Amino acid sequence: MNLKYAKRSEDTEQIKLMTWCRSNENRYPELRWCFHIPNGGKRNKQEAEKLKQMGVKAGVADIQFPLPRGIYNGMFLELKYGDNTPTPKQREFLKCMQEAGHYCCVCYSAAAAVKALECYLHLNGESEMSDAFFEGEFDYGIHKAWGIPVIR
Repeated sequence: MNLKYAKRSEDTEQIKLMTWCRSNENRYPELRWCFHIPNGGKRNKQEAEKLKQMGVKAGVADIQFPLPRGIYNGMFLELKYGDNTPTPKQREFLKCMQEAGHYCCVCYSAAAAVKALECYLHLNGESEMSDAFFEGEFDYGIHKAWGIPVIR
């Protein structure tokens, strides 16, 4: 997809994030294991049925980084754009993965997602993600109703 003329959307932000991941694999070799989980999107009825039979699940986060850092087992990132909010199933998934020891967050831009991923990559020992990593650059907070970090 040529982003030059594309209308900014969740898809374009995700493409920007994954382009950043690919272009920074020399700096962070473990980024080669960061991947998109294609559970969303519009599909015809036959394709949707086939994907469901193959194990696609509603609510699974957009991006997974499966390697542990700090106190976490891995990272799940849900990317949103504009006024979009996570669906109830997405919130349930993120909360469950968070309780299982993963770092989970909702990011509202590719830039916020890049920052979250970079901060996660720099965790070591018993360190954990916090608003201090985002201070002055992004708005970071734990959503009161969802209990999940949101980065804008």
